[in-house]
Amino acid sequence: MAMFAVFIEMRARGRASMSQMRMGFSGSAGHSSRFGTGNDKRRRSLNRQDDWGAAAHADNDAFQAYGKDPDLSEQLLLEDMARRMARLQQEGRLPRRRIAEFVKQLFDDKGDRCQKTVDATAAKCGDPQKVVEILFEPAARMIGENWCADECDFMKVTIAMNRIQVLFRRLASQFPSMRPDMTRCVLLTPAPGEQHSFGLAVVEDAFRRAGWEVDSCLCGEEDEMFRLASTNSYQVIGISVSVERLMVDLSGIVLRLRTNARDKSVFLMAGGSMVMQNPRAALDVGFDLLAVDASSAVGLAESAMSSRAAVDETRLAAE
Repeated sequence: MAMFAVFIEMRARGRASMSQMRMGFSGSAGHSSRFGTGNDKRRRSLNRQDDWGAAAHADNDAFQAYGKDPDLSEQLLLEDMARRMARLQQEGRLPRRRIAEFVKQLFDDKGDRCQKTVDATAAKCGDPQKVVEILFEPAARMIGENWCADECDFMKVTIAMNRIQVLFRRLASQFPSMRPDMTRCVLLTPAPGEQHSFGLAVVEDAFRRAGWEVDSCLCGEEDEMFRLASTNSYQVIGISVSVERLMVDLSGIVLRLRTNARDKSVFLMAGGSMVMQNPRAALDVGFDLLAVDASSAVGLAESAMSSRAAVDETRLAAE
């Protein structure tokens, strides 16, 4: 959700440093805000799911602490988030010169070179989501750097990002996803007023590959978002937000979703560059889960569902 809108927010914020943009909340893990009690109990976390076993263990520790000690629960989740954000900085990527070459291809009028680069990368890793991590994401960041340095104009940025969208959709179609489990349903939507949707397309693909049934809305489909939430039973509703001004209206949207959702226990997840930069703001408006990328979104949803199932089993056993 975050990586393809990050350069827009960088420009708006006066050329913030790339390291600060990527690290987001990593320096604030020791602070706690309200976690909620009673009917307002909310599960919050921000993690990356590269190591699925370790991530699930950390999430479960936090969910188990939740309800017994809300402050401890949030502290565990935020500390895990900080570790994952730090690890995100250290992960292997293609050499910078390779990324620069791909960006140059995206700016070029001849798009066939881009396709060859994507095909070669996909042949090595065999996973569209991995191509996003090692090629598309760092390319989008480099485009953002070029824009902030006034090395390219808005038109070139738009052309390059549109090409990335086309390349990803074409790539994803070559790797069919598994048959969905109809008991696990997620609704993905951009925040009202949001103009960036490619990150959501990546997240949608990740959920489908994990076996989830996925519904999605396009930019400007606020009414459709509320209609779907009120008529279908979703375990998770994910909202992407990349611009700070959109956070102002989200508290009302979150409240309306919780009030009108068919499944009153639905988890609300936020993602996007704004969430990476200011996760506390997303927590304050009422989101349960904060995702740093597509893999963490799926991992968080899986952990939340597993924890809820464990709580239900314990409750039934006690009865």
